[in-house]
Amino acid sequence: MDVFEPVEHPTAVFFHLFFRSAALFTYLFCTWFSSNFVLNFIVIIMLVSFDFWTVKNVSGRLLVGLRWWNKVNDDGTSEWMFESKKSAPHPREAKIFWWSLYLFPLAWCLLAIPAFLKLSAYVLVVAVALSLNAANLIGYSKCDKDARAKLTNMAGQFGQSLLTQALSSVASAALSSATGAKPTAPAP
Repeated sequence: MDVFEPVEHPTAVFFHLFFRSAALFTYLFCTWFSSNFVLNFIVIIMLVSFDFWTVKNVSGRLLVGLRWWNKVNDDGTSEWMFESKKSAPHPREAKIFWWSLYLFPLAWCLLAIPAFLKLSAYVLVVAVALSLNAANLIGYSKCDKDARAKLTNMAGQFGQSLLTQALSSVASAALSSATGAKPTAPAP
């Protein structure tokens, strides 16, 4: 695969990677520019929030054709809802989406270790970033699993329909040859 191969949704790919990278970069280097924890906290949390919203509502839908949300029913139970496009996503966009979906939470996990060991206040930032990244990771993993199950079920039903139609045609031909009547074409 060519590195410079064009993608179908370059703006979605850009913002999918921009907010994730910007949040991580800001976390790593924020103390070089400001020693004000509150300012750093607000900037990083905003970037992580923009990332969460962008991945959940825009890039997931455009890059891999998946969408998820969680609905709370009247009785207080939580229900996962999934949507998926029937067409296959662009292979390059899908790789970018899935790799970044797994790598950035891993990066935040690795950054949590020194923040926790130092008992730094930045452990709060990492916890929020990790929880939002994990929510998207879990949501899209479940959504992808649901889409694959629906596709498998649909393929099974289509195969079953073809088999039933073929058996009906064979049975009709066998009966008509035994009775001497002309076979009729099966209904579509």
